[in-house]
Amino acid sequence: MKFISSVIKEMHTVTWPTFSENVHNTTIVVFTGLAFALIFGGADWVFEQGITWLSK
Repeated sequence: MKFISSVIKEMHTVTWPTFSENVHNTTIVVFTGLAFALIFGGADWVFEQGITWLSK
């Protein structure tokens, strides 16, 4: 029980992000993920085309 009470006490001392901070950070994560997906997808497509061209 001591562990649970210490967890509850610690949760009250945490500085939680505001709604706008959550929206901002989520937007950054989503757009960063999309950017990386496009970059790696584009690189994969380029390499695929190159390997296909070389194997002809």
